[in-house]
Amino acid sequence: MNKFYCLILLYLLCGTLVAQERQDIRINTFFHELPLVKVLEYLEQQSDYTFSYSSNTIPMDEKVTLKEQNISLWTVLDEVFKYMPVTYEIVNKNIVLKYNELTQTIRGTILDKDTQQPIFGATVIIVGTTPLKGATTDEYGRYRIPNVKVGRKTIRYNYLGYEEGIIPNALLGSGKELILDVQLVESVIKMEEIVVSAVGIGSQPLNEMGMISGRSFTVEETKRYPISIGDPMRLASSFAGVMGTDDGNNEIIIRGNTPRGILWRMEGVEIPSPNHFSTEGASSGGISMFSTQVISRSDFFTGAFAPTYGNALSGIFDINLRKGNNEKNEHTIQAGLLGLDLSSEGPISKESGSSYLFNYRYSTLAILGDLGLVEMGENERNVFQDLALKINLPTRSAGTFSLFGMGGLSKYSQTGFGYKQDIEKYNMGVAGINHDLILNKSTFLKTTLSVSATEVGNNEFVKFVNERDTVDFFNRESFKKSYTRGAVVLNKKFNSRHILETGITISRLDYDFVETEHNINNTEPFIDFESFNDEGSSGTQQAFASWKFRISDQLSLVNGFHYFRFSFTGEQSFEPRSSLKWQFRENQSFTAGFGVHSRIESLEYYLGNHINADGTTVDNNPNLGMAKTNHYVIGYDRILSPSLYFKTEIYYQHLYNIPVAADSRFGWYSSLNSTDDYATIPLVNEGTGTNYGIEMTLDKKFSRNYYFMVNGALFESKYKGGDGIQRNTRFNGNYNFHALGGKEWNVGKNGKNNIFGLSTKISYAGNQRNIPINLEQSRAAGTQINDFDRAFTNRVGDYFRLDLQISFRKNKPKSTSEWRLDIQNMTNRFNYGGEYYDAGLQQIAVDDQIGIIPVLSYRIEF
Repeated sequence: MNKFYCLILLYLLCGTLVAQERQDIRINTFFHELPLVKVLEYLEQQSDYTFSYSSNTIPMDEKVTLKEQNISLWTVLDEVFKYMPVTYEIVNKNIVLKYNELTQTIRGTILDKDTQQPIFGATVIIVGTTPLKGATTDEYGRYRIPNVKVGRKTIRYNYLGYEEGIIPNALLGSGKELILDVQLVESVIKMEEIVVSAVGIGSQPLNEMGMISGRSFTVEETKRYPISIGDPMRLASSFAGVMGTDDGNNEIIIRGNTPRGILWRMEGVEIPSPNHFSTEGASSGGISMFSTQVISRSDFFTGAFAPTYGNALSGIFDINLRKGNNEKNEHTIQAGLLGLDLSSEGPISKESGSSYLFNYRYSTLAILGDLGLVEMGENERNVFQDLALKINLPTRSAGTFSLFGMGGLSKYSQTGFGYKQDIEKYNMGVAGINHDLILNKSTFLKTTLSVSATEVGNNEFVKFVNERDTVDFFNRESFKKSYTRGAVVLNKKFNSRHILETGITISRLDYDFVETEHNINNTEPFIDFESFNDEGSSGTQQAFASWKFRISDQLSLVNGFHYFRFSFTGEQSFEPRSSLKWQFRENQSFTAGFGVHSRIESLEYYLGNHINADGTTVDNNPNLGMAKTNHYVIGYDRILSPSLYFKTEIYYQHLYNIPVAADSRFGWYSSLNSTDDYATIPLVNEGTGTNYGIEMTLDKKFSRNYYFMVNGALFESKYKGGDGIQRNTRFNGNYNFHALGGKEWNVGKNGKNNIFGLSTKISYAGNQRNIPINLEQSRAAGTQINDFDRAFTNRVGDYFRLDLQISFRKNKPKSTSEWRLDIQNMTNRFNYGGEYYDAGLQQIAVDDQIGIIPVLSYRIEF
């Protein structure tokens, strides 16, 4: 009984002390951007409490804004420290402030790369943590490591009998969980943990059948590299053998090839050009529709492609969308001079593990134009917007379904004093569903259905009357295409040595092309005429088989083929592919590859109407064949240190069956020099081309708070047109060089959770070639006359560009924010943009490209 009374007395005493500590003190606050130290001084004056803290850890310079009347002291403190890593404890009349270390969760899944089976019992550790932090995967391959201090983290993945996996220097922020899904490769040597150091330090392609001329890239790289601004094509322009020489476009030249030869894939299926302000037949545009909020680690290839890929000559972007967080809701807002970007993700059902992810972006160049940073007329307007999403729906026994989609709208418009209007637009959309099904422990089936569509339009109107001229002109272009695709891929792992991947893709193409023109200054029958009025359908059929034979852990061989058929012409192409990788030392490897590749032209080539003098039309090229190329590549890789990587490749490409002009008057013409559009003159598949060169890269992956990459290429790019004369291609720049690097500093009193970053990039390259203007003939004719006999003999002035990126990343208890300033073309160099004959001056005039452009943005994750 005495113990019972003692407990009651103790309870009453504690309650009294708590009541004394939490006195109801009412305060008026009028804080606006007031430093925390001043706020605390004011609270001490308004109460009988004092504050104790360490100025080395508590952010006393943090600005506070709070305007309330007659509120509790404790409410004030809760609001002040709501977004600071600070907690407080009341000891008598003293309020002790404590630094609360910012942490976040790292989690994900570990799967067998070839079967997609979860790996149970794999170990995950965060390198360099004390005490060591880590986890073990459960029966579903899931792992979770909570309460990890924010910052750069290197994560190591191990499982007995599998090659070790490493993700170096992943950036962990307080605003979002870091979800890392990893796929491990089974070792040929059983019962051992194998470390294959020559893998390439995390940059090897996700597609293990692509062992040469390829690399993967991450979302962080698209953010970190100067000039990238979240654009995969601009990012790729930093790699060896790749160059972009158009400052107003994300067009890239790969090993001297036309940019039209690039294949785009998303979620395993071919898609049209995913770039705003793209044009008919082009693979590039002003800026990518892909947002960094939605893409995950993806692949980029420059030659000797794996059997998986078809309908490509020069390069491949194989883009993957990431899954949304299936446990908690997270959001991102980004605003800047290019517009607004909104993203959200979270669970649909926590029980089933389903999730959603979407991103919307609205942008305009009007702000840059108003600031005078982009040359735009008073009546010009560029607007673009895009939306991307992925919904992931795992089931208990029927596999995993995922819905994906992306769409973009872009429009350029110009008006002039009520008599002139020019509207150009490019709209693209794709939607699809994936089904991943594990058939058994060694067999994995992936099925994809997708629908995509593009619309390229141009309406130009000019009408006026004055003393000298009467103009009544109207041109309308509308090119609409839709694609319906179905793809099935089967992956069979016989054992750790033998892996077979095979699949088919069936595509249907529907088209509706219209182009009309009205011009009263023409003579009949060309006052009103139609260049296009075609509607119909066609399609392609593709199949492939790829066998990977891992002779040992050091030697791997991939053999296979790709089959391609184009229904419009009935042409078929059987394309053998082979590649080899020999890791002859622990840190060195040799690679070699060969492949036959083909590509169909833009459909307008086959349907383009040539207009005769009497107004009749004829389709000159309905039976145009596929352009083809043979790729040969050898390479050498060496790991110089755990984070330093050297790579070189020598390549040779023989292009044949290239469309060239049948008419000797256009003997210089070849489709290898075109970046977009189409030709209506008669074409024959008798042209050839040759590209060969050497590339070298020294790549220091991000470690010890810095990174750099230096690469260069020497190359030749030649072609023969219909006249059989060998010439330089338009894209034969002969050399290119890139140097980029960056460093981060951990700053701030609160445990140095904030990051200040600085990155720069230098690009120097031989520029594209042109068809020179014959000045004397132009003066005599009063209009521009090109010298086609000297086509592409002259290379215009070399291309040079320096870019700088400055960033500041700040972590708070529930959010991460980042300020970023990308200064593009920092030296304000006006690179060559083109030339034309000025009839008024009777001289050749040169257009310059864009000068310096600062792009400021603010981003918050929460």
